[in-house]
Amino acid sequence: MRHVIEVADLLLGASNPREAAKRTLDWLADHLKARSVSLWRYEGQEFMLEMGCVVDQRTLRGASELWSRGADELRQGRPLIDRHAALIPTQVADSYLYLDGVDLQKLDLETAADGGTVAVMALHREGLPLTDDGPSGAHGLHREELVATLRLHEWNIARVARVKGVTRKTIYDWMKRYGIPREHVRRT
Repeated sequence: MRHVIEVADLLLGASNPREAAKRTLDWLADHLKARSVSLWRYEGQEFMLEMGCVVDQRTLRGASELWSRGADELRQGRPLIDRHAALIPTQVADSYLYLDGVDLQKLDLETAADGGTVAVMALHREGLPLTDDGPSGAHGLHREELVATLRLHEWNIARVARVKGVTRKTIYDWMKRYGIPREHVRRT
C-alpha cells in the first residue's frame, strides 16, 4: 500500500500528501467526467465529509441520502449507484468515494475505488486525523491551519469556504468545534 502513495506523489508532482489527495480527486473528476468528487468516512455514528472538489449542498445531500439508504451494503464493500451518483467503498476501512453528475454507463468502479484509496492513504500518510474527534483535526483540517486561513482572508468566511472547497456552514461548524471566536477585521 505504501507504494501506491509514493507512486501518487511522484506521478502527481505533489509537494505534500494533502496536495496529492486533492490532485487525485481532481484527476478522478476529470477522468470520470464527474461534477463532484468527494471522500467520506464513517466513524462511530457519523458519516462525514473528509475532502472534496466542487462540494456543495447537492453533494452533501446526495452522499448522505445514499449512505442512509445503503450503509450496510457499503460497509460490506458493495457500491451504491443511483441516477447520476455513486458511493463507492475504498480499500481503506470505512472510507468512501462519492461521485455526483457522472455517466453511470461509462463509470469504471475499479478506477474510482483505487483513486479514492490513494487519496485517503495520502491524507493518512500526512498524519491528518482520519477521525473527527479530539482537538487536533476536523475533516482533516488542523485548528492552526483553519485560524491561519481565516486570518489570511481577513475572517471572510465565504472566501475561506471557497478556498477550502466547503460550505460556509462547515467553516462555522469547525470554528464552533475548535472554540475559535469570530474576529471582526476593520477594513482599511
